[in-house]
Amino acid sequence: MSENPKPYELKPDEHLESTRNFRIFGPIVHLIVRFVVRCCAPNLRVTGRKNIPLRGAVLICPNHSSDGDPPLISSSVFRPLWWMGKRELFADRLVGPLISFWQTFPVDPGSPDRAALRRCEELLKRGNGLVIFPEGRVSPTGEMGPILPGAVMIALRAKVKIVPAGVAGIDKILPYAEVVPRPSLSPVRVHFGEPISFEDLAHLPAREQREVAAQRLEAAIRAAVEVAKANQRR
Repeated sequence: MSENPKPYELKPDEHLESTRNFRIFGPIVHLIVRFVVRCCAPNLRVTGRKNIPLRGAVLICPNHSSDGDPPLISSSVFRPLWWMGKRELFADRLVGPLISFWQTFPVDPGSPDRAALRRCEELLKRGNGLVIFPEGRVSPTGEMGPILPGAVMIALRAKVKIVPAGVAGIDKILPYAEVVPRPSLSPVRVHFGEPISFEDLAHLPAREQREVAAQRLEAAIRAAVEVAKANQRR
């Protein structure tokens, strides 16, 4: 019987060191990522960037149609962002250091990862930008599925607004379960919707707050996806 793999353990200063390196080399790497994304998807258009503040806490929640979503979103936003990544990705000798440099921290997607939730809340309270894919996994069909409650829990606790984002077409460039992109002139669109707030839910019991906030967020992301799809036809 094979032994269970050792779980990823976060070293005390690992992300502090990663952040220092990212501040130094991040702008150069960001330009490289934008160049690669543009080479793979030359027919890319981004709308709604005005809805993302250049400073201060912001939580961005896109749909998740492809493994190409993170570089696509990163190249579409003109500010540093933090990310959550599945814990097993950090065990890969190539992927682990790369995503750690790219300000990514581990999360257990199959369970309530309280440490990851606290990390998100801490980052937002310090005025950072954070990206969470509320579906929790890439959609096998490219169509948006139901969302998990983690994103709204974080937004409610940190008292921040969420910018919903819709992505359309990137699954044609990097299809489900593939790792090598297929450069194409197929239209790829990203739309950032207007920030949504949950301040009006403060009078509700905690569970009801989460339920209403989740419904509101899912509707906002679906609306952003529809805008992105409509923009594909233009």
